[in-house]
Amino acid sequence: MSDPSRPTDSGTAPPITAAAGAGASDAARTACVLLVDDIPSNLRVLYESLNGRDYRLLVANGGAQALEIAQRSHPDLILLDIMMPDMDGFEVCRQLKADNDTADIAVIFLSALDDAADKIHGLELGAVDYVTKPFHPEEVAARVEAHCKILRLERELAQRNRQLELVRDRILSSMVEAVLGLDAEGRASFVNPAAERLFGLGNECLLTRELSDWEPAALRQSILRVLAEQRELSLDELALPRPDGSTVPVELRAAPIADAAYPAGVVVVLRDLSERRRVEAKLHRTSDELSRSHRELQAAQMQLVQAAKLESVGRLAAGVAHEVKNPLAIAQLGLDYLEQVSCADAVSCQVLADMQQALSRADTVVRGLLDFSRERALHLKRGDINDAIHNSLRLVRHELTQRNIAVRTTLAEAIPERPVDADKLRQAFLNLFMNAMHAMEHDGTLAIHSSLCTLASDELGPHARDAGFLPGDRVIRIAIEDTGPGIDPDDLGLLFDPYFTTKRQGEGTGLGLSVTRNIVTLHGGSIELFNRPAGGACALLLFHPEAVDVGTAPRSREALLRDRTERQRNTDR
Repeated sequence: MSDPSRPTDSGTAPPITAAAGAGASDAARTACVLLVDDIPSNLRVLYESLNGRDYRLLVANGGAQALEIAQRSHPDLILLDIMMPDMDGFEVCRQLKADNDTADIAVIFLSALDDAADKIHGLELGAVDYVTKPFHPEEVAARVEAHCKILRLERELAQRNRQLELVRDRILSSMVEAVLGLDAEGRASFVNPAAERLFGLGNECLLTRELSDWEPAALRQSILRVLAEQRELSLDELALPRPDGSTVPVELRAAPIADAAYPAGVVVVLRDLSERRRVEAKLHRTSDELSRSHRELQAAQMQLVQAAKLESVGRLAAGVAHEVKNPLAIAQLGLDYLEQVSCADAVSCQVLADMQQALSRADTVVRGLLDFSRERALHLKRGDINDAIHNSLRLVRHELTQRNIAVRTTLAEAIPERPVDADKLRQAFLNLFMNAMHAMEHDGTLAIHSSLCTLASDELGPHARDAGFLPGDRVIRIAIEDTGPGIDPDDLGLLFDPYFTTKRQGEGTGLGLSVTRNIVTLHGGSIELFNRPAGGACALLLFHPEAVDVGTAPRSREALLRDRTERQRNTDR
């Protein structure tokens, strides 16, 4: 073995460099120890004390050489003599700790100086231990082993901390919530990518913000409160401003920081609520649509129940009417015979006239029942709706004159012809004119308007919607207005029900409006009754300029809704 007191130019004696038990593959984990002393015999003792203990040993015989080797080889531990001629150990330690490249090297002083002041001075310079000479080799070996173990544990801990920091950074980078780390002055010390996206600003801009730069005011106040009270704080929602002038709804959570890395500070977590608000709005819309659909379904079910009830009543009424019609015919024949052969006095004539009126009324009721229950096939021919209005007016002109009711007609000439059942339309208009006339009784005005126009949304009533009309449709509009007392609001929803009448007992059958609505529906139209703001009532009828294929029976509500939906989609496009 070569003499360790005669190191090579590199400061490493060959036998020492290849320490016993240290293979090339172990160099990375083998602790490197630099032995520094100006006395060769002391170096030999140190070497022999540590030889065979799995260390990589380097030697230096002076302070300057020790600094040179430390810069080049960066040992883990230096056993450093204090009293050396060229540079004492205290100065070597001071220069080592002043250099960032060597500041982390552990230093153990070896010296004959055993004064407490020297020991304190050495430890103050950054040494980890102080061994006085003469020393026991086993004691030095034990101290070196202990400090190398501490160094190894510190490095493992540092490595673990670096790994944890990488995991933390990955977690922060992957979080959808914005995370801000602020110091005690409210300045950002770290931000994650989600924070950059939420604020609409880059990392470099956020990291230069002062406390006064954080907006809105509720955010600044929350930071100050957490710093002052050192407890967690949360806000359900605040509006976070962005550079483009918009705001983002966010949920805030803030907690104090108190550890070695951040003696005082705040962690702020901001969660973007925009998507939640969009989902909530969509849920509200869906809920409203479901509620509306539920109401429509209930209305449709009620209509189906009512339709079934009316069908049963209609069949019963038809049977009764057929049974009553024949006896009425016989009674009418008998009454006609009595009028021809009787030579009674005036009283008898009056009785016969009353009987004739009663039979006529009974016949009217029977005919109404039969018409209501009869299959409603249309006999369509192209015709002018205005003609049906004129023909119906002729039938009531005499009674209107007797009641002193003025008639005003404003009928547009541009209304196109369309397939109609003229007889049924005349019946419908006649029913409406008679109702208006009976409502006014005497001294009023019956106004009739027709036009080809665009349907306004405020004239789209329930029957029109069910018939498939939409705002903006081109329609034939018929308005029949009177100056009577109007309709009782409680009766508006019942006027089209069969057998419902607002007339005095014995004056109406309650079938006229129901039959009228069925006729209008068979023509693909709609009818609404409402009170006019100026007084009186109005019947508003809507027809398509061209015939709508409604078949031979009223369309189902489901079919009308399907047509309406399809037409709405075409309109949206």
